[in-house]
Amino acid sequence: MTTGNINRAPAEWAFFTLLTALTGLAGIYLPPLYLMVILVFPLPVILMSLRFDTRYSLLSLVAAGLVMLVVTQYKTAVFILIFQYGLLGIIYGLLFKNRVSSGQNIALGIAGSVALSLIVPAFIYILSGENLFALGEEGRRVAEQWVAANQGAGAFNNLSLQWQGNLSEKVVDIYETLIPGQQIISSAFAAAVTYFLARVALHRMSFTLPPAPAFTRMFYPWYSIWGLIAGLALTMAGDYFSFSLAAKARKNILLILFYAYLILGLSVTVYYFRKIKLAWPFKAVFLLLAVAYIPVSISLVLLVGVVDPLVNLRRLPEVKG
Repeated sequence: MTTGNINRAPAEWAFFTLLTALTGLAGIYLPPLYLMVILVFPLPVILMSLRFDTRYSLLSLVAAGLVMLVVTQYKTAVFILIFQYGLLGIIYGLLFKNRVSSGQNIALGIAGSVALSLIVPAFIYILSGENLFALGEEGRRVAEQWVAANQGAGAFNNLSLQWQGNLSEKVVDIYETLIPGQQIISSAFAAAVTYFLARVALHRMSFTLPPAPAFTRMFYPWYSIWGLIAGLALTMAGDYFSFSLAAKARKNILLILFYAYLILGLSVTVYYFRKIKLAWPFKAVFLLLAVAYIPVSISLVLLVGVVDPLVNLRRLPEVKG
């Protein structure tokens, strides 16, 4: 670090710390901005890791957390922002600083974000007894109002009589069961978006970055298929032995794999869509048909995503050359 940087370090550290604290408070006090806040909250931490050192970033997170705790009474929200999204910034900062390739960077960032999304609620439950994977009274009331509104609009008229009884309670139970899976999916999505936002910010600040990952080159290792096998096995165990825990676990696993394989299938589909040489009017018709028959399209893309880890469809002989 040069003499000029040493002289500017305290001011820049204070600026990044204040920026982190203000960003977090904006998300807490302005709920409509919360989604945007969790996407950009790691950015000051990433920039500080690259400008100075990881130790400065950790100290900045601690200071920002203390400021937020003094200003607001929403301690759980502060804990989540600092330990889930702030530590994600530390992870990305280390990966960018060590010039990890883009594919590994985003994969490790998503893995770290998913791990933190499970570890942080566990610590909150241990420390305060608050279960983030259960709906509170307000959440249940909102869900029940949503069901009542859709019932009034006739959205559930085609359901069987068995489902019509206590529909609100059943929908709430299903939603509550899938909260862990939804948490994992949302944290993975947020980590991916944060990575690309960080790339934009670092590029504007003239940091040298490896090439961005190509969506059409996305792949899963062959052993990822064991996740699907585990989900199906738990389905059989839950049905045969009436294990409620197994039933909940398989629902969340299959929910996560649905989105994971759908994204992979979309990657392969886009690859072939670009690779196959057809006139654009024909491709436009193909897209219109895919949108018109969206359930069929999703099923086919999902099937492609499930098959690709085993076959590697982009390396078929017909595609080469």
